[in-house]
Amino acid sequence: MTTTSRFLSAPRLRLTVMALLTAAVSYNACAQDKPSEDVVKALAAPFVTVNGQPIPTAHAEVLFRERLAMGATATPELRESVRQDLINQRLMLEAARSQGLDRQPLIQAQMELASQGSLVRQWQQKILAENPTSDQALQTEYRAQIAKLGPDELQIRHIVVADEELAKQLIARARKGEPFADLVAKHSTDEASRKEGGLTGWVPQGRLNPDVANAVAKLKPRQLAAAPVRTPQGWHVIQLQDRRTWTPPTLDTLRPQLLELLARRTIETQLQALRAKATIQ
Repeated sequence: MTTTSRFLSAPRLRLTVMALLTAAVSYNACAQDKPSEDVVKALAAPFVTVNGQPIPTAHAEVLFRERLAMGATATPELRESVRQDLINQRLMLEAARSQGLDRQPLIQAQMELASQGSLVRQWQQKILAENPTSDQALQTEYRAQIAKLGPDELQIRHIVVADEELAKQLIARARKGEPFADLVAKHSTDEASRKEGGLTGWVPQGRLNPDVANAVAKLKPRQLAAAPVRTPQGWHVIQLQDRRTWTPPTLDTLRPQLLELLARRTIETQLQALRAKATIQ
């Protein structure tokens, strides 16, 4: 974790949504409502046989397409890699069954949940494929996010301690002229910023923890916050080091995060509609 991230109000979005977006791009090519008879036969044909048990081509095709969606190149080597993975998986599956693992109740439940999870991901991919993000929506969200983060970015010095009373004492000592860096070295529990005299990196004001943002909102450079601020990390003695106009990243730079955010909203909207109609006891 970087020093700056300790002040942030929320974590970055998870990569699982980006994986769904990537898969959704090729969803229509992978899923057909009514595949032809020839396609059904081809997918059912054995791809490889292990201990007399055929593994259908459909299994290989699923793994192959998943890897293509994640950036792999369609090559004979990729097909062979899929083949070897299916062989290994089948051998381990047979070993697990021979040991009776598939008859244990909790493992059966785990298998059922895994099966459900696969179908849920297919549903999510279908939703995203049917509701692609428009350029206008992307631009609107970009402007909204930039407005939340700016217009300034701040650089902060802080001392982190576990006790509020100690934090108040340190504020008083700093106001009397005791060097802030000395107080950091003697008392701060934040290892990363302690090595820098309590200094953090530049942070857009909108990404600060709300309590930290409020504490420094009206401060001038080198001015101390009047009272300590509590975060999950502890009690902070805060000094505004400097303030400058924030130069936001371009739309292209933020595109992956924005796509993730909008995809998450799309899925959440569909899910809330399902919950509204569901009977839950």
